[in-house]
Amino acid sequence: MITLTAAGQEEAQLYEELRRAIEDVEEGEQRQIVLNRMIRQLRFAKWRKDRMHKVDAYCQRIKPATLWIILATGALAPVLLFSMFIWV
Repeated sequence: MITLTAAGQEEAQLYEELRRAIEDVEEGEQRQIVLNRMIRQLRFAKWRKDRMHKVDAYCQRIKPATLWIILATGALAPVLLFSMFIWV
């Protein structure tokens, strides 16, 4: 899982890259393309950071019995599907 500090560092790195990209590209259509690409990357980084925070919070609250049920279900699903394939 991504820690919050790692996500924050990645976001800071993207902002720094955006600043450098703006300085390197001259005015015009090319600059707009670069800005739009960097804005999409920043939005994705923010979305991923929020999503990972929710996943981390869920993993902290999960009980061992629930974890075993999830693992058993995941392990038995291919066996069940293969058995159904053979039976049909």
